[in-house]
Amino acid sequence: MRPSGAGAIISPMDERGILHRIEDDLSETWVEEWASGGVQSIEGYLAKHLAFLSFLDEAPSA
Repeated sequence: MRPSGAGAIISPMDERGILHRIEDDLSETWVEEWASGGVQSIEGYLAKHLAFLSFLDEAPSA
């Protein structure tokens, strides 16, 4: 069962059929790009966690 208005669950392949190019992995900066993406994801997660903890601290206790 799919919610109304939802898009496809699986995205279609590239028209050319290329999912990944090995040249991208062989570039000189691939490690820095990979690490940067990971660090950004972790920072985003930690920011959401901090916002939630701040919300809990500000909430009136019952």
